[in-house]
Amino acid sequence: MNRLIVMCLIGAIFLSSCNRKIGAIFGKKKDNLEVVDPDFEYLSAKAKFKFDDGEKSVSATANFRIKKDSIIWLSITPGLGIEVSRVLVDTENVFVLDKINKQYYEYTFEELSKEYDFDFNFQMIQSVLLGNLLEPYKKQGYEKSDSYFSYTASKGVYLFHNFIGAKSMKLEKVKVFDEGTNNTISVNYSDFVLVDGQVFPNEISAVIDYEAGTKPNTEVNITYNKMVIEDSPISFPYAVPSKYEKK
Repeated sequence: MNRLIVMCLIGAIFLSSCNRKIGAIFGKKKDNLEVVDPDFEYLSAKAKFKFDDGEKSVSATANFRIKKDSIIWLSITPGLGIEVSRVLVDTENVFVLDKINKQYYEYTFEELSKEYDFDFNFQMIQSVLLGNLLEPYKKQGYEKSDSYFSYTASKGVYLFHNFIGAKSMKLEKVKVFDEGTNNTISVNYSDFVLVDGQVFPNEISAVIDYEAGTKPNTEVNITYNKMVIEDSPISFPYAVPSKYEKK
């Protein structure tokens, strides 16, 4: 159960283009590729997601709450409408409450990175959920087609291949390649929507592709059906009952 929940979160690590002109794709000097991230302090959302790692396949409803750059909260509810798990992510750790088996788990991002052979962190998870660039444009060479502006960025052993929609002016595709392990995460964003003037992807599909079949590929699909930018602070309830066992 814990592996399934964490992989859903990570994959969700990993959410027809909007024709509204959001802003200039280049800055004033014509050499700075600009992609506007949504601006908010608190966000709540409801989504349907599907998860398949080659061995298990799950469909469920997920309720998200985000305090930007600080907290991500997730409640998972399968078809019967009963919450089976709750997840809290802060800038250092991931906490998982398994209500079915009355167990809880605590992970540091360092532990998760070692287990899944990727350098996971809070900003990566938040960026994937919101459709933000994982690694910003820094005047690299880029290519332009009718559909995309594309460029490659690097950070350590990771290569980020980014595709920014010429119409949406948002990140529509990203592929992260780990040169150390040859593992790849690919994320596609589509069906962009406006929420209080901010642009979000309504559809997210992510695939974790492990080199040479070392692990089965993992696929996650997220469809948001409700997003609200909150006017006031929201709560992130997470408490471990005394009878739960730490795993």
